Amino acid sequence: MEQLFITPRGKPMDRWLQAFADVVAVVDVAAVSKDFAANCGAIWLDTSVISLQDTLAWLKQAVALGRPVVIMDATPSEAEAFQLLNNGAMGYCHVKAAPEQLREIALVVQNGGLWMPPELMQRFLALSVRVVPREAPQEQELNDLTARELMVAEQVALAASNREIAETLDITERTVKAHLSAIFEKMAVRDRVQLALAMNNIPTYSTVN
Repeated sequence: MEQLFITPRGKPMDRWLQAFADVVAVVDVAAVSKDFAANCGAIWLDTSVISLQDTLAWLKQAVALGRPVVIMDATPSEAEAFQLLNNGAMGYCHVKAAPEQLREIALVVQNGGLWMPPELMQRFLALSVRVVPREAPQEQELNDLTARELMVAEQVALAASNREIAETLDITERTVKAHLSAIFEKMAVRDRVQLALAMNNIPTYSTVN
């Protein structure tokens, strides 16, 4: 599935091409039809060289196309993240995010989740008006998790990144991702934000397997 990049640069950055097999780049949202957007996985807005006012205008147009929208900024900030997510963006990242991270973002937003840098997640959980916390997990949901999965979930609740979780628990990032996939399925959540919301509503205790 094609990934659509809207960028004043006029051409995609190398890291975007490294992240995705099919990339389309145009210079303005107005040049994209709804029919064309319908076949795209996500719409990525390169806002690194435009004002916040123009970013909001682009975002409104992009959201109307009916696909998840990701904002890529040169200097991501907490206040801007909240404003853009509250206006319909599903993702917010650095314009020079690594290819692996771009693929992760695409997977999350295309499945209806929200994505933002881990350092902004904790504040987002407390202040965002777009996310309604789900009820605390049932005891059975927690019992379904292994001790190690519970520890990973607790780290997500603290807004730790995959790398930080791996370092804390002395496991690989690949193992962290495997645990997260299992946790999402067992707890019926679709992304890290929903998991963190759920975990922050309950006391948690864990021991190492």
